[in-house]
Amino acid sequence: MSDDWFTSKLAPEQENHPQEVEALKDYLYEKTTAAEAAQTITRQIVTSASPKNDIARLQVLLIDALVDQPGDSPSREEPLISLLRAIEKLEEPDFEAVEPAQRPQAKLWKGFPYFANRWYDIGYRSGSWKMDAGKASGPQRDALRKEHVRRAEVEARLVFEGLAGIPIDWGYEVIENSLKKDALLDFEVPAAAAWLRGCGKRFRQGAEKGEKTYALGGEAMSLERWSEWKARLLQVLNHSRVVQFAAVMALDAINAANGEQALGSGMM
Repeated sequence: MSDDWFTSKLAPEQENHPQEVEALKDYLYEKTTAAEAAQTITRQIVTSASPKNDIARLQVLLIDALVDQPGDSPSREEPLISLLRAIEKLEEPDFEAVEPAQRPQAKLWKGFPYFANRWYDIGYRSGSWKMDAGKASGPQRDALRKEHVRRAEVEARLVFEGLAGIPIDWGYEVIENSLKKDALLDFEVPAAAAWLRGCGKRFRQGAEKGEKTYALGGEAMSLERWSEWKARLLQVLNHSRVVQFAAVMALDAINAANGEQALGSGMM
């Protein structure tokens, strides 16, 4: 993360606490460990007169960092994952001296309550991303797609790690939507591929166990539906290079979860 990124987070309209921004910067610049950074970055919340409200500020800062983390490596969010894990391990603070109305309604750290809600509210899930994407073209469309897929990558990773309360249901929803007739394929197939690469074995287990989710209309996941996912992905291999590349990645993830051979680079 660049110095400019951290400077931008200190702008008044961002409403970040300078000490939290500095703690994150020191950690990502490897000046502190995850455990040390967890203590420092949460200090303003623990000593706040209104922790119920101030926790939102820290969570939004971490959401921005997860989405904006530069690079193309699948593991580029690793330091932030380690930080979230360290935060969730912190001892729960005593807020007896805080006014009852200003206390958090749930545990502050374990499961990072409300993080998923804020992710949903400020991310593509509750916005008009599909309308915006449908109107975009060229570099603008590429940038929107990159952010869309990045959010899916982070969600899948958090589910895999069991962090921040992100539900597996979101992954089912992304994959199901990507296979519908009205899907925006160059956005939704890459997002589905991100989920399958991150949680392919988890979805396969869900199929074997008959896992129920709202994303399937309340129906149980099944091996039949798992096979349908694969069949539909094979059908979109004749689309644009972006879609084809993502479909191959998704199919390779399904094959890996099945213990089968990858399609290989010959498909691209």
